Order: sequence, then structure tokens, then C-alpha cells
Amino acid sequence: MQKTKVVIASVLKPIDDTRMYEKFGLSMAKTSKYDVNIIGFASKNVKAHDSITFHSLGSFPRMSWTRLFAPFKVFRALLKVKPQILISNTHEILIVTILYRILFGAKIVYDIRENYVKNILYTDVFPRPVRPFLAGWVRLKEWMSRPFFNAYILAEQVYQHQLPFVPAKAVVIENKYKPVTGSKPAERPLHRETIDLIYSGTISGGNGVFEAIDIAESLHELDNSVRLKIVGYCALKPDLLKLQNTIQEKDFIELLGGDYLVPHTTIVEEIARADFGFVLKKPNKGINDDKLLTRLFEYTSNHLPIIMLNNPTWISFCDNFNAAIPIDPEQYDVRELYDKMKSGHFYDRGDTSISDWQTEEPKLFSLITSLQA
Repeated sequence: MQKTKVVIASVLKPIDDTRMYEKFGLSMAKTSKYDVNIIGFASKNVKAHDSITFHSLGSFPRMSWTRLFAPFKVFRALLKVKPQILISNTHEILIVTILYRILFGAKIVYDIRENYVKNILYTDVFPRPVRPFLAGWVRLKEWMSRPFFNAYILAEQVYQHQLPFVPAKAVVIENKYKPVTGSKPAERPLHRETIDLIYSGTISGGNGVFEAIDIAESLHELDNSVRLKIVGYCALKPDLLKLQNTIQEKDFIELLGGDYLVPHTTIVEEIARADFGFVLKKPNKGINDDKLLTRLFEYTSNHLPIIMLNNPTWISFCDNFNAAIPIDPEQYDVRELYDKMKSGHFYDRGDTSISDWQTEEPKLFSLITSLQA
């Protein structure tokens, strides 16, 4: 049987990105119905797979002229592969995606992973004077491209009312955790020689890394067995330099990554070793108020207790399992926090399997099947 050629493409993510490869790619590949191709920037962590072909765009800084030409590299890869279904993972390749459909008649899907306009306007990635122009250009592309797309995927339910151009029939496929085959949530007795905290994922000030450091330092002053491991990649150079300077004299804090991508398997291994995880992403003009972060799915699926910003949406989600200690990083009692960590009973109710990718996979299969009809 001839397989359907599928491309999942981005210029913002590595070719072994968790959503593109581990979730979408591996899920489709296991059916033996699809010839899966993934386009993204270079990664040193890629493992060969019989049914998945990787097309690297090379390496380039997040802020560079090279990034502007990356969509042309994507288009060249599309001409080589000739996919029947194309899933676009970022606004930057909307134009070449549409051009490919016009020329070759492929079915095209926009997988919306972020509210790009709000991110541009309210984060420090781009210089302030150019933000309104970039945001306007992105939203214009999203509106103008709408008639060409066969389907929309949303990584967050909140995008259904945040993004006015999204059609009502868009499919929500959340970024839930895909467990390693045969793995089980780790047992975490809190009576060991150390109390191990973890901050994992994208490292930035906006994601609360410096608040995590401050809280860890306060806990360490109370109990010198407290340790913090920061695991992930920091794309913003000012944040990376500040981070390196901040932890330089703190021997109880370890940085794994920072200036390089950390394999997701390594992040999962570190989550399994930890006693508590931080989720302190800042609200930032309401961008994150109603989002269920990937980190929440990863931590709850692995039964990792969470020290968490007192965001009502996150509190409601974690209350399903008794998974978290909500705090205000600007005003909290460190002794009270410590006592809750030492004496609290976590994950004594609910079913954390709702945090797993297995709840989302059928939605992906249903959508892809409908595109082939």
C-alpha cells in the first residue's frame, strides 16, 4: 500500500521538537499509513526512524537575517518531498505553504502553537519600536491565508476565543505528555538526603526562572539539603547572561542546557528524579492566564508535586489530583511553603492519565483521515 506523504514544518522549532516529532510524527508513523517528513532547524539529538525523514534547515540565531530566508529553504524541501498533506507549525511559512498548495494541490493545515501577535507585542524577543509592525504583518497573513487552509489545529483551547481568524471547526489538540513506553510515575519519598527542585523547559525571565531561583534560595537557607536543577534552552542572550551570573556563586543550583538544546528524553529523566517542579510563568498582559502549559501536563503525568504561581486556571486543573502548592512569588511565607512540601500528601485523588497524549492522538488521526476523504 502506498503511504500518504505528510510534512510537518517549522522554522522556530528543531527537527526533533516534541510536538512535531514525538507526538504528531511518531503517532502517524506507527500506523504505517504515512510517509512522515519533518522540517525544522538542526538538532544534534536526532535519532533515525524508519518511517520519518528529517529535513534540517541548518542552524541560525533566533534574531538573524538567516531566519528571514528560512521559509525559502522550507519551500525547497517541499518541492523535493512533494507532500499530499502539509502541516504548518508557524506563521513564518504561511505564504510558502499556500504557494505550495496552489501549485500542487496539497491539503494544508495550520497548527497554531502560540498567540504569535500577543507574543510579539508583549515579550522582549523583538525591539519595542518594531513590535506593532511585526504583529500587524503576522495577523494580516493569518487573516489573508484563512481561505486557503483546509483545517486548523489549536494547541490551546483558549485560542478559540483569543484568535478572531480561527474558524469554529478548528480542532484543539493539546500539548499533553507522551510517556516513555512502559514508564510509570516515579515514587518520590520526601525523606532523602536532598530535596531536589526542577525548573524545566524554555528558560526565560518571562517563564519565571529567576523567581524559581529566589524561592529555591530561600528554601536552601532554611534547609541546606534543598537543590535546584534548571534544565532547558534559553534563546534570549540577556536572560542567559543574567542567569549565568545569578547562579555563579550558588553551588546548590545546577544548569543543564542554557546555551544548547537539551533532549526531551533528558528533561523527562530529570523530572523523574525531582521532588518538586516549578511552574511560575508570568501572566504577561493576560497571554498566559487561561493556558494549560505543557509543563503542567508533564509534571502531573509524572506525579511530580508542583510549586506553582497562583493562577486560577492552573489551580483548578491541579486540584483534580491535589498536585500543587500555589504561591505568590512576590509575597509568601517560606516556612509555610517548606512545611507543606515536607508534610503534604500529593496525587491522592483523580486520574492523571487525562494529562497524557493518548487523549489527543485520536483527534489527530480523525483530522488526517478527514483530509484524505
